[in-house]
Formats: sequence, C-alpha cells, structure tokens
Amino acid sequence: MRQYLSKDYLRALCFSASIGLMGLFYGLLNNGGRNVHVLTSPIDDWLPLIPSMAIPYIGWYPYIIIGILYLCYKDRSAYYRTIIVMNIGLIVCYFIYFYYQTTVIRPEVIPDTWDKKLLLDYVYGVDNPYNCFPSIHALHSYVIMRGALAARTIRKSVKAAFIAGAVLIIISTLLVKQHVIYDALGSIILGEIVFIIITKVWNSYSRARQGSTSRAALTKPPRPDQDVNL
Repeated sequence: MRQYLSKDYLRALCFSASIGLMGLFYGLLNNGGRNVHVLTSPIDDWLPLIPSMAIPYIGWYPYIIIGILYLCYKDRSAYYRTIIVMNIGLIVCYFIYFYYQTTVIRPEVIPDTWDKKLLLDYVYGVDNPYNCFPSIHALHSYVIMRGALAARTIRKSVKAAFIAGAVLIIISTLLVKQHVIYDALGSIILGEIVFIIITKVWNSYSRARQGSTSRAALTKPPRPDQDVNL
C-alpha cells in the first residue's frame, strides 16, 4: 500500500491526467454537424442486440482506471508507453471525427426490462451516436491490454485477465449497437501500429541514454581516493 502512495508513484501517475484533458475535446466533435457516414456491414446486420452487454460496455471505465493504476505500479516503462499511445490514438481519432464523421443507426428499444433500461439510460442516454470510427472504447481497451502484455513484471494470469476484459468490452460495443465492426477493427489496427512505433522509439531512446551514461562513466575522472590502473 505504501508503494501506491509513494511520491514517485503518484508523480508518475500524474502523467495519466493527460488522457482526461484530451477527453475534453470529445464532446466538441460528438455531433452530426458535418457530413455523416454510415459504415454498417452485413456482419453488423447479423449481430444481435444484447442489452445486457451494456454492463461490460460501462465496465470500460473501471477497466481503464484499474489498468492505468496497475501498469504504473508494476512496470513504469510499459505504463508510459501505454499513456503515450492512448494520447496519440485520441489525436488520430479526433482528426478522423472532424474530417470523416460516422454514425450508427440505433435500433428502437422499449425499456420493459432492466437491461434495456440500463442500455437506454447509461449507453444511449450518455453518448450520442457519433464519433464512431475508430472506437475509443475499443482503442483504449486494446492499448491497455497491449501495455499489460508488454510489461515484463506482470504474471501470465493477470495478463489473461486483461485480455479477457479487453475482448469482452470490444465485443460489447458491437452487441449494444454503439459501434460497427469497422470501428472495432480500425481501433485495433490503429492501436497496434502506434504501440509498435512508440515502443521502437522508446527502446532506441533508452539504448542511446544508456550508451551516454556508460560513456560518461568511462570518461569521468577518478576521485583522489581511487587507484588508477595505467
């Protein structure tokens, strides 16, 4: 518990606030004020509406929060890379939303059961049917999962839990008819490409920094109390 409250941990965790700041721009684009496109495919017509899948869809919020907290605690390198990828992913999504806004045609739902009421109140009622491609729900779920898989200090059982959570959330976006298959696939492709690029840049920077540190240690003059081998 002390490690979770340490200054180093809390200071690193402040970096994740950038996700919240980026999220402020979401509402500005979540409308149909521009030319709107529909990307529905035959697969989406075949997939059923399952109102109870609103539960894992809403579970995206604790999944992301827990994922960020856990990654920051277990593997600081994977944590920073994940936050950077999430931010870059948001920038790309916002750019697409502005120039190529998409929408989803929602089915008519009668709130005669608890799951349908949950769907209408907490999914359809909170989020407009825009900003669909790529899906931020799917994108951030995938990136958190990717960060967990890249972490060297996380057990396989925990990684499996992250995989299961991400898959369930991504599927839920399709089964509550909030997104279509292209939204999910686009998010996964975007997240993977950006994660690979950031990881390569991060590793190159780390190697260069280690090399500079090693060279500095070799050229550092010895202290007066040290023996010098000639």
